[in-house]
Amino acid sequence: MQPELIGALAGAGAATLVGCLALYGALRQVSAAHRAADVAAEAAREAAEAAREAAEHTTRATHQQWRQASQRDAAVAFALAAEDSVTACRDLVTSYQPITGNEEEAIFRSMGRAYDVVKAEGPQFLIEKAAAVYDIAAVISECAALHHLEATETGRTPDGAWSHDLNACEGRFRRLLHDFREALRTYLDNPPADRPEDEVRQELRAAA
Repeated sequence: MQPELIGALAGAGAATLVGCLALYGALRQVSAAHRAADVAAEAAREAAEAAREAAEHTTRATHQQWRQASQRDAAVAFALAAEDSVTACRDLVTSYQPITGNEEEAIFRSMGRAYDVVKAEGPQFLIEKAAAVYDIAAVISECAALHHLEATETGRTPDGAWSHDLNACEGRFRRLLHDFREALRTYLDNPPADRPEDEVRQELRAAA
């Protein structure tokens, strides 16, 4: 074979090899670029997920605080209204403070509205304790109304107006109201853990 042909073939082979090496290098660069893009995309996805979780946690915490404040306000308002109702009953029967039957009834209805708010706000164990307070206050109100009616019809105050039975009812009322307040204090000192996300979302939609 002539030296010129051999040289030409050698040159062509070298050129092909250089071209292949260049192509291989380009492919590696493209592959590396793709991997870098995938890593960046994964990091961005993880960052977005972390931000979403942080935002949802903040929303749950804020909602829980708002919910707990509403429950606290409802419970405190009910306890005060219950106290007012029983005080009005005593005043109605003993005439310690001038009060009419209609006024006592209005105060009792006010306590009933406060109780309805507690039932709407919860939590369930507070509703149950509030129900016990409400029931005994209703008994006291009814007894006081009967005493007042008798005094109105006969023109005199019944003997032992604030009777032993009413004293016993009031004592039970004080114990139940104390239990209610202690339950509320325990609840506020030990707030419940975050509730399920879908439950919170349902409440947020309902409040919207």
